[in-house]
Amino acid sequence: MRRSVRSRPGLATALAFLGAIAPTAGAEDGRRVVVVAADAAPAEKRAAEELRDALAEATGVRPEIVAEAPAGAPAVAIGKASGLETGGLGAEDFTIRVADGRVAIAGGSPRGTLYGAYSFLEDQYGVRYLAADCTSVPRADPSKALADGERTFRPRFAWRYSYYRANSDHPELAARLRNNAVVDAPELGGRSAWSLISHTVANWIPVARLGKEHPEFFSLVDGRRRADMQDDHFDKGGTQPCFSNPEVRRRIIEGVLAELERKDQTDGVISISQNDNMQYCRCPDCAAIDGREGTPMGSLLSLLNEAGEAVAKVRPGVCVGTLAYQHTRKPPKAMKPGPNVAIQLCSIEACQVHALDDPACEQNRAFCSDLDGWCRISDRVYVWNYNVDFTSYNLPCPNVEIIGANVKYLARNGVRGVFMQASGDGRNTELCDLRNHLISRMLWDPSLDSAKVVDEFIGRYYGAAAEDVKAYVRLICETPRKKGIHRYCFGIAADYGYDDSTGREALALLERGMSRAETPAIRDRVEKLTIGPRTILLERPFARWVRDHQHEIAAGRLEEAPPEAYRGREDEIRELFRLYEKHGVDRYSEGLAAAPLKATLPASLFEAPKEE
Repeated sequence: MRRSVRSRPGLATALAFLGAIAPTAGAEDGRRVVVVAADAAPAEKRAAEELRDALAEATGVRPEIVAEAPAGAPAVAIGKASGLETGGLGAEDFTIRVADGRVAIAGGSPRGTLYGAYSFLEDQYGVRYLAADCTSVPRADPSKALADGERTFRPRFAWRYSYYRANSDHPELAARLRNNAVVDAPELGGRSAWSLISHTVANWIPVARLGKEHPEFFSLVDGRRRADMQDDHFDKGGTQPCFSNPEVRRRIIEGVLAELERKDQTDGVISISQNDNMQYCRCPDCAAIDGREGTPMGSLLSLLNEAGEAVAKVRPGVCVGTLAYQHTRKPPKAMKPGPNVAIQLCSIEACQVHALDDPACEQNRAFCSDLDGWCRISDRVYVWNYNVDFTSYNLPCPNVEIIGANVKYLARNGVRGVFMQASGDGRNTELCDLRNHLISRMLWDPSLDSAKVVDEFIGRYYGAAAEDVKAYVRLICETPRKKGIHRYCFGIAADYGYDDSTGREALALLERGMSRAETPAIRDRVEKLTIGPRTILLERPFARWVRDHQHEIAAGRLEEAPPEAYRGREDEIRELFRLYEKHGVDRYSEGLAAAPLKATLPASLFEAPKEE
């Protein structure tokens, strides 16, 4: 049965009735205080500090942090000091109560109170955590009264992961945006016990070590055991274990149990998931299970259920997880995941031009059908959703306007947690600040209006250049839609319908925005965006050459680019790498860092012109 999802008002709606804090007559010099117990947990103390600093910036009055509120003083009481009952609250749930001019914020351990403080600042003071170097705090009237009331909020997704480098580089930003898969620091609430499910079976059945002695451990494809590779994933097309082989199953299950023992893991998930290729086993035993179930997931799921039973005996709080990815994406006909088996469904084939549930997008229908099927037979469904162009991290990607719709769709369908795959192994990639903010806020509260979130971010982050940036975002999203294009997460400019005219129009919009920017910092933010249209304009021949040779370049097998790759585009390439260096862009694509790419180009290309 599909897990029922009860509707619940979004946080912004639930707290909309609250006003700003008013000083209470009789308080010493009219200052409010933030109350937190002396023995409070680190995250509660952090919540008090965040409230103090934001309120000071908003109102011009810096609250004092105290262990006990003076009688009659206007106060914001945090955690244990609030007097609120938290016994029924989950790790990230919180309650906000307003009564007699005082605010109480408390939540479950370890993140609830901290998240409540951030949410209170957002909804009451309009604070927006835009980027690591930019928190927007509007001025507030400290005399505005509070309306009494109480609300409790429970986040829709238990696990939320926006995969941008800013979150790992700046864990305080991840906490403020309530990404709970990134932060280790106790004062920032720590990370969720859940973790990303990824490719792991090679940990226990590595082809390089076992292939020669035990070819029967590996997939039978076209009458041959794929056991002569040095790399499980990609060498010679890769290989998979034979999941019906009893010895393979024994080794994997014993390996999982040993890992749980070694890590002393008592909750969360441990992954048993396929290698990153489609060379699944077609031996008679695997084929019999897969044929009966109508999907190559059949033989893998039979192993998972057996492993789940073994894990439940020794670590009842741990789930066994796997990817439903490429050939294993389709759910089985009759078999069901065990009660402690989790499925992380991957949308790698999905279109990034249209929303997942767009009825006009045939490319996305199969994913929706698979999600429906998994949610009917399991209440432990997670999703790995793609929000990136792996071929070119800095090419405009036309997905900004569908991110909110995708999150809402997953929320409606009972998904427990979401990994939003982005360019997290690179810094300062195309529109990374906007996407990270949008993804994080929608995962935290899917009831938000994503278009308003985008407009607000652009307005606050880009200032007087905002209208030009909005026009740029519309252009890159509308261009492929108007051309009837459907495209997944790999492509060069032409694959998304971008041509030279698109690049020139986009660059003109951003250059106009740069001329309107009211500060050097905002001008630099807009300038960073120009890398996108400049990448479009370098499509022929440079970007195509990089696409065709990026693995050779990354591996150092290509010492120098041929002149035809850059001839006639020297100025544009020089400017692109200048912008990379100025704005800290360190990757060209998933498989290629910026430095080795630059190293293949002649040094003379980057030398300053000689003065006459």
